[in-house]
Amino acid sequence: MIPLKEYIRIGGVFVLALLAGQAVAAADDTKEEVPSIICGGCVSATHTSQGKGSITPYGRIELDGIYSTRNTNPLDPGQFNGYATAAGKGGNSSSTLNPRYSAFGIRGDRTDGTHVLSGVIEADFYSQTDNAGNLSPRLRLANVKYSPNNNKTSITVGMDWTPIMGLHPNLIDFSIMGYNGNLWQRLPQVTVRQQFSENFDGLITVMRFERGLSACCGQTPNRVQAPGASASSAFNDPVQMPYVGTRFGYTGTGSMQGFMAALNAAFRHYHAAPTTTTSIPSNQDVKSYLIGGELVIPITKQLKFSGELAWGQGLGVEFFRYGQERNLGTGAPIRTLVGWGEFDYAYDQNYTFIAGYGFDNPLNSDIRGTTAVADQQYKVNHRTYLTAVRHIWGDLYGSFEWNHLMTTWSTNERFSGDNFMVSTWYNF
Repeated sequence: MIPLKEYIRIGGVFVLALLAGQAVAAADDTKEEVPSIICGGCVSATHTSQGKGSITPYGRIELDGIYSTRNTNPLDPGQFNGYATAAGKGGNSSSTLNPRYSAFGIRGDRTDGTHVLSGVIEADFYSQTDNAGNLSPRLRLANVKYSPNNNKTSITVGMDWTPIMGLHPNLIDFSIMGYNGNLWQRLPQVTVRQQFSENFDGLITVMRFERGLSACCGQTPNRVQAPGASASSAFNDPVQMPYVGTRFGYTGTGSMQGFMAALNAAFRHYHAAPTTTTSIPSNQDVKSYLIGGELVIPITKQLKFSGELAWGQGLGVEFFRYGQERNLGTGAPIRTLVGWGEFDYAYDQNYTFIAGYGFDNPLNSDIRGTTAVADQQYKVNHRTYLTAVRHIWGDLYGSFEWNHLMTTWSTNERFSGDNFMVSTWYNF
């Protein structure tokens, strides 16, 4: 019989099969099993027999009421006063109701008791600019974590929280102390973690900020198309390599339960591309590094201290410091000392009170010669905050927070401002 040509769709890919009618009619149970085709880009599970799995949706619905006594978000003006970054030159008070910190995610887990596989995709609504009622979703997390030995060793691939200086303060402001001493971001990365013992762990990571092609902070460079060519094309990517970093930590057990101390380090070198939109000198070699420590000390069962201290050079978007890595006049990398500390007090099961302080203090000598533009680069940026969190019922919470910001800019202008927030959120 002439074979019958038939198109079969497997996992989104069409393949051509030759089916002999007589052979199909008289199936041979003893024939060798044909391997299934693994489709690149398939979204359906193909190895469901390997381990038991679960899918868990989760999220947060939040509304923040924010009042600012003056311009407390000059370093990201496109976000209106959605969160606080510094005390700006503008003196007008403002207020808003902000639902952007609402988030939604899906987590998948699978294990057979030895191999552990988990993946997460999470989004919120903090897009790049304030588009009034058009709050488009934004990718926060998209990563997979795999361990072949029950989490003694694991590898994370994808977009996750920065593994370097990973301790964060507990204030509710969305910036999480960015520009005020806390180094954080959510970054595409490859991170390998190792649990050496019950108390000691370590990691190595390769990480880089994803938005290399977006115009940011007045530092859009151009890349020459060919040697000797006068024409150039916009290519906003001055960073040629990711950060390579490591972290070693100690976690207390027994009488030291709740104690944590960690040392962190990261480094990268890149050749800065030519710039056309600013006066930053082009074709410079830039070395960026970071050395820092994290500490958590339980003082009583209800009171603990948490904090970080770090020294670095050329620290920019990878650590939520947009436009702060290089002198805008000379192009030289800026050295800075950053840190924060807070006390958390759990009064009872329903009330928690938090008090903290943070600072970002670049070397004044590294700021000299920068462009004299207000609200762009600062000599020192402080923040103090008080937060009260109330558990209402179930997973519904309410909170009040006061942030006081004090900033000295490269223009030697000094300003202070206050940011008040009343928030409610439901975790599900």
